[in-house]
Amino acid sequence: MSGKTKAVTDELVEQCKVELKKQGIRGENGRRLQAIISAKGFGITAVAKIYNISRRTLFRWIAAFKEKGCAGFDAAPGRGRPARI
Repeated sequence: MSGKTKAVTDELVEQCKVELKKQGIRGENGRRLQAIISAKGFGITAVAKIYNISRRTLFRWIAAFKEKGCAGFDAAPGRGRPARI
């Protein structure tokens, strides 16, 4: 039995639904928004298994969206291996 999560509020779900309508369901941001919306009803563990991600990743997506909206999903500058040249 999956428990309800306190990390995802009704307000957050509504914000995600609005962004999902703007951006569409396709693409990585759409996938992340759908996962956050699903976590409200089904719980973090169940959604993480369905989306084949870790619970920690889902919590990071939730925190990033709460902090910056969809801009929080973007990769931070300076990430990755620097170029040799």
